[in-house]
Amino acid sequence: MKRILFSIIIILLVGLGIVPNVNDAFAAEHTSTSHSNQEQSLSKHKILHTNDIHGRFVEEKGRVIGMPKLKGLKNKENPDLVLDSGDAFQGLPVSNHSKGEEMAEAMNKVGYNAMAIGNHEFDFGYNQLLKLQSKVKFPMLSSNIYKNGKRVFKPSTVIKRNGVRYGIIGVTTPETKIKTSPDAVKNVEFKDPLNSVKNAMKHIDGKVDVYIVLSHLGIDKNTKEQWRGDYLTDQLSKDKSFKQPIIVLDGHSHTAIKHGMKFHNNILAQTGTALENVGKIDFTFNHGNVSDLTASLINVKDTSNVKADPALEKQVNKANDEFKKQTSTVVIPNNKVEFNGERNIARKQETNLGNLITDAMEDYATKNFKHKPDFAITNGGGIRASISKGKVTKYDIISVLPFGNLISQIKVKGSDVKKAFEHSLSAPTETKNGKKQLSSNGGFLQVSKSIRVYYDINQKSGSRVKDIQVVNHDTGKFEKLDPNKTYYVATNDFTANKGDGYDMFGGKREEGISLDEVVGSYIQKHDLSKYNTTHPVRVINGKPSSAKKSTSDSNQHTHSKNSTSKTAQPHKKSA
Repeated sequence: MKRILFSIIIILLVGLGIVPNVNDAFAAEHTSTSHSNQEQSLSKHKILHTNDIHGRFVEEKGRVIGMPKLKGLKNKENPDLVLDSGDAFQGLPVSNHSKGEEMAEAMNKVGYNAMAIGNHEFDFGYNQLLKLQSKVKFPMLSSNIYKNGKRVFKPSTVIKRNGVRYGIIGVTTPETKIKTSPDAVKNVEFKDPLNSVKNAMKHIDGKVDVYIVLSHLGIDKNTKEQWRGDYLTDQLSKDKSFKQPIIVLDGHSHTAIKHGMKFHNNILAQTGTALENVGKIDFTFNHGNVSDLTASLINVKDTSNVKADPALEKQVNKANDEFKKQTSTVVIPNNKVEFNGERNIARKQETNLGNLITDAMEDYATKNFKHKPDFAITNGGGIRASISKGKVTKYDIISVLPFGNLISQIKVKGSDVKKAFEHSLSAPTETKNGKKQLSSNGGFLQVSKSIRVYYDINQKSGSRVKDIQVVNHDTGKFEKLDPNKTYYVATNDFTANKGDGYDMFGGKREEGISLDEVVGSYIQKHDLSKYNTTHPVRVINGKPSSAKKSTSDSNQHTHSKNSTSKTAQPHKKSA
């Protein structure tokens, strides 16, 4: 119509003897039309994403956003997609109680579009993972999981939203083999992340405008470089065969990256853990081109005025109230000791809560197993909360030990005991407040009263253990570890079955009740004042002062002059 009117005007002007510059006129009209079309094709887009929620579907003021508010945030932001990068179902006892099914229902109500499979998705067993997959109304993705040689889950999905074709690929950490129940990943293979993701991307190449990799790999420096999310993003960015932008939404390392990490024109983002933050990706889309790609975090405070979804809030509160009612039994009415279970402490050095748990394990094994244990150990990564002073309920203890692991006992040769502690103390070192310390490692072993481990943090990984002493239960005295002797070691079924990389363990084992029951029974019957310390006295960076110290002395948790590090004061926040 515009062009017809324009032609009529030109004819009239010529009839009046006025000869316009037709080329300029057409150029002006074309420029105006092009500008209008450009404005129409220019669009703003956003994606909301989460990772490592670990069962936090209930809001905790100032700490956890919760799923009802996440849905409210989705309604407010109106994103193209809501995505998760794994470890959603397992974590808090209230979520574990239903083996992740309450969390699956909450994610459905929020309206997730896809999620990656994390290592802890296997924690309730392989069959339960398949059941959870059948319950969610969105694809659970992983491009590198195979069972008995066959692919198990969809590697990718393509979703078109508001004119943008998103190609979404999932990838799962190969660390899953040692960071979940070994029985759950029997005959399961986790193939190379980079090659798996590349193959999945090539399969949908030409069908997408933007690639999104839901990466449960993490950026922890303790993880093998080729298995890390930052390595994956860097290598994908260097591959010139992929022309479209790549957004890597990462998880696993529980790292909050405020504005993401840029790799050329691509970006990696991660939100931390426990739904303390929700990630947001923003970009501009114009004729197939992406620009202004940014990452940001929406934290708990930012959501203070967000209205929670009423129906979802009612659902999750009901589940939470029912669980608390079932676990409200008071175990001890007036605990006088702060027990430290902070994630960043229990994974790098001895804590008084680790001492309590392992002493309880040794006590149970002594009274209930066929063979009396020489000592007890448990992995620091299995300790998930602290115990505060005052009333202690069954719920509090389950919060500390939420996985339902069973106490187990295995036979371990002395030489393998040393290998185990070299593995426990193998994390890279870091310096904080001028002091060298081990970095966080879920495989760090907390130990019972009947063993002492002395190490030198200044030595290289694999050569740090300087002395190990074990109580001779006939004499009550500590003796040097005998590399040729077989020791009975009480532990949990996860570690006993080579979890956290303890390949030197395994074999036949005795099994008992769950660890939370072991600890609950122990604290009702024993004096807890001996645990009122913040100083390592069992796993010590230093030299032994006496190899003949009696086990009765070892129960007194007082300051050790050989200790070179101080445990941080307990904090009520759970990890």
